[in-house]
Amino acid sequence: MARVTLSEPITPDTPIWMEFVELLSDLDATDRVSQILRGVRVRSAVYCRSVLRAPWGFGVKAHGNPAYHLITSGSCWLEVSGVQHQAQLAAGDLVVLPAGPRHWVRDHPATPAARLEDILASTPRDEHQRFNYGGSGPQTALVCGGFALDGSGQHPLLRALPATLVIRGSGGHSAPWLASTIALLSAETEANAPGAAEVFTRLADAMLTQALRRALADLQDADQDRVLALGDPQIAEAVALIHSQPGRAWMVAELAAQVGLSRSEFAARFRELISESPLRYVTRTRLARAAELLRTSNAPLAQIAARTGYATSFSFSKAFKRAFGVAPGQYRRQPNARPTFDLTGPRRP
Repeated sequence: MARVTLSEPITPDTPIWMEFVELLSDLDATDRVSQILRGVRVRSAVYCRSVLRAPWGFGVKAHGNPAYHLITSGSCWLEVSGVQHQAQLAAGDLVVLPAGPRHWVRDHPATPAARLEDILASTPRDEHQRFNYGGSGPQTALVCGGFALDGSGQHPLLRALPATLVIRGSGGHSAPWLASTIALLSAETEANAPGAAEVFTRLADAMLTQALRRALADLQDADQDRVLALGDPQIAEAVALIHSQPGRAWMVAELAAQVGLSRSEFAARFRELISESPLRYVTRTRLARAAELLRTSNAPLAQIAARTGYATSFSFSKAFKRAFGVAPGQYRRQPNARPTFDLTGPRRP
């Protein structure tokens, strides 16, 4: 690689610096993920760093604030209120809970779990400010904390994320970007130097920003409209409402009122950003949800129709066939069925 020798210091006023900034701006012009992250500032707090030996388990009550758990060694199980199955986590995994639901972390699915606040209140910290808890079995090390995004209320980005976001390592190793952060976090933990707590928090901020980038990239691949909507907080809020209640009989005026806009301004901004009308977006969201239910459940068509806003199975089947090209029953019987209508391409004017 060629080396460039600079004869004078680089400052924001030098031509080479200005050219560099302009180049970055050009590269970023069509990168929606970077544009969204530029307006996001993560502020994290580390609740505890723990060394846990089986059997162990702790529960966290629902608090509505985003939470995270980083498994730096060992393994554990995560149970989230309202989710049917527990998820197994291993060293190098990071789990983010954007809505801060009630949840439990334990060494085995059947291990009882005490309240985390009770454990923290009764367990002294070691010389590295870590909690040691549990029995004498296999060891797991965790970093647990919470975070917020700058701004009042829950940020639209958090509402667009899945209820549980798990970034998994491979073979006991983290994703490369996460492994680097874990190494720095571990170094700060062992060093116990002046300012270590603040550096640890800043590193956690960076780790969570990277996790949000990964989540946004995945969301963009699955449904670019939701990422586009994040460029306008009020439209993003409307999109989140539609996705949270696809079966509701949404009207444009109602959505506009929910996000504090006039009907005309809301409809214009929605179309400009998403390239289709709000009601057409509602229809696509309903049918995408119906397709998911057909793939992942044995619910009868009448129940799926009701859950996605259709008064009868007939009206649902007619709309579904128009969008997918096949009847719901036939779609369900297809192996590895996936939506065949365009969720991300050009829209009708």
